[in-house]
Formats: sequence, structure tokens, C-alpha cells
Amino acid sequence: MSHTTKGLVLIADAESSIRDFLHFYLKRAGYQVLQAGDGHDVLIEMAKVQPDLVLADLSLPGIRGDHLCKIIKKNPDTRDMYIILMTPTNDMLDNETTIEALNIGADDTIIKPLRGQELIARVDSAFRIIRMQKEIKQHNRELTVYRENVQRDIELAARLQLSLLPEAGAVGPYRYTHIYKPVGGIGGDIYAISPLPYGGVGVLIADVSGHGVTASLISTMVKTSFENHIRTRGGPLIWAQCMNRDLARNTLEEQYATAFIAQLDPMTSTISYVCAGHEPAIYIADGQSGEPRHPAILNNASSPLGMDENMSFSERTTPFAPGDRLILYTDGLVEAESNSNTILSSEGLLRFCSEMPSELEDAAALIFDQTQLFIDPNKFTDDVTLVVIDHL
Repeated sequence: MSHTTKGLVLIADAESSIRDFLHFYLKRAGYQVLQAGDGHDVLIEMAKVQPDLVLADLSLPGIRGDHLCKIIKKNPDTRDMYIILMTPTNDMLDNETTIEALNIGADDTIIKPLRGQELIARVDSAFRIIRMQKEIKQHNRELTVYRENVQRDIELAARLQLSLLPEAGAVGPYRYTHIYKPVGGIGGDIYAISPLPYGGVGVLIADVSGHGVTASLISTMVKTSFENHIRTRGGPLIWAQCMNRDLARNTLEEQYATAFIAQLDPMTSTISYVCAGHEPAIYIADGQSGEPRHPAILNNASSPLGMDENMSFSERTTPFAPGDRLILYTDGLVEAESNSNTILSSEGLLRFCSEMPSELEDAAALIFDQTQLFIDPNKFTDDVTLVVIDHL
């Protein structure tokens, strides 16, 4: 099709005089024109080149205009083609014929005998719609490509984020495992457990405000800040202050992170911790025995990280002896909501923790499975991270 024309129109009518009449007006209006004398010729011409618009007589020989319309509209390659059917002049048949033509897939109808000005007005109107349809298709194609690219980026980011989480294993006298379930494939939860160069183990679990890629990037920043600052002595209080300063200076005002920051000391069999706006950890004395126990909350409420670089925090120390168990989690777990609009809450989690099996992985699975049963048939609406640590 020539780039100097407004579009390509295929005229289909048995009478050559009518075809010539249509050709004259359409050509003068700036359209490129093809002609066909019957329905079979239309299909032959369409096999060579696909017109933008087909102007076909309803009583076309070979293949009637209505049947031709059905053929074109059923073909996925041509179903979006604009079709105007030329209908007879009988006043009694006009309404019925027009309705029937539109029902079988015609986009418009025009009554014979044709008038030049009306013809061009109808065709010009049709091409405005055709152009809009083409623009919509192009935008949809671009949107599809964009979504596919975004989805690939999210999947890649999710794999990278997952690679940042430590694999289940052991550090010194501590064994640990985790369950990580981001809602959108990528989330704002993160955790770390690292041996300290001067003895002991540093532990972090954090939950960044928001969801998606931005939250994921900030969670990576939180983990990096934690791993940088635990290289020097000072303990959770100093780490929290430094991490808070890093986050406040390098994120937007509305962005923050809750965190539970701890130091496990096997020499003194203690855990020192700062709870920066995060869900409190659960401590279970002799929790690995598998016997019913009384889990306790390790709460030490301070403000989240990143809200004010001069924020103050407080640190506490509590026993963490061999045989004890520590449960860390994000609020997506305890704020999970049942079908009756009841949230699990810390109290519900404590009930699950009171009768945990002795095996570490089984213990984590029990908490997660019981929570899923509690909210069934609902799904988690926030990222969920659960970490279980045993002092061997």
C-alpha cells in the first residue's frame, strides 16, 4: 500500500458501473482501491494483499456479502478488518436487513443507490475507527512487550533476592532453617545469619515498608548495612544505630524498615537484641525437646529503622542456652487473616509454638502449615518470612 494514500479499500459489487462509481469517488478522496466482481474474487484479492476496508454488496454473486462477512470475521488473520455492506433500497427491508448485517459481523451498512458525499463520509468515519484500532493494537503490543520485560526483571530480581538468603545450615553451635514466601514473587523481607569475626553470630530479620522492586532494593540495602557493621565490635545497639543512619540518609522520607537485630554468644549462652519496630522474637527454653513448652516473647519495642537518623534504640540480653529455640518472623505471618476476619496474632503463633516437634525443619513447617490452615481458604496478603534457630 502506498504511503501517500489514506488506506486501501476493496470494492466488491457485480455491477461494473457501481464499481467504477465507487472507484472514482474513493480515488479522488485519496484512497487506494481494488475491485472484485464476486465473492470468490474478494478472497483471491485478500490472499494477495489485505485491505483496510471491504465495501461489499449484500447480494454479491459467488459468495453473498453476508456469507463473505462471516468468512472474514471467523478468520483470526482478518477478523478485525472493517466491513461495510451495501444493502437494498426496499424500505420494508431496510431495518431488518441492516440489523441482520450488523449481527453477522458487519461494522456498518450503507443503502443503495449510493451518494458520493455519503460514501466518502462513511468511509472517512470508518478509517478514523481503523486508525484508532491500529493504535490500540500497537499500544497493546507495546504493553505486552513491556509486561513481559517487567515480568522477566521481577523473576530475575526474585532469584537474586532468594540467593541473598542464607541456605539452611549451621553456624557455630547454631542450626537454622527458614521459610520465605513473598506475595508478588519479590518482596521486602530479608534475613541474615553470619559468624562474627570476634566470636558469636549476628542475626537479622527485617521487613521493609511497601512491596515489589523498591522494597526489595531497600531490603538488600538493609542486609548490606547489617553485614558491614557487624564486622566491628559493638553489638546490636551500635549496629541498629549505624543501620538506622544508613537507611535514613539513603532512602526517601516515607521509606523505613522494621528489624530484629541480635547477637548470639555461645560463650555466655545469651542473646542480645534490639527490636526496631519489628515483631518480637519468640524464645522457647529447651524448645528442641519436642515436649509441650511455654514460649516467651522477646519484646524490646523501639522505632523502625530509617525514620530519623538520630533515633535512639535500646538493647536487652536474655539466656539462650543449648537446647533452646528461637523463632523469628515478619508481620505477614501474624497478620494473616482468616475467612472470619480474624488475624492470627502473636497469641495464635504462641499456641503453635507451644507444641512444636523437636526437628528444626518440622518445627518451621508446623508453624507455616498451621497458619495456612488458620486462614484457609484465604491467601497470604503480605510477604512472610519465618526463621527457626536452635542452639545445639
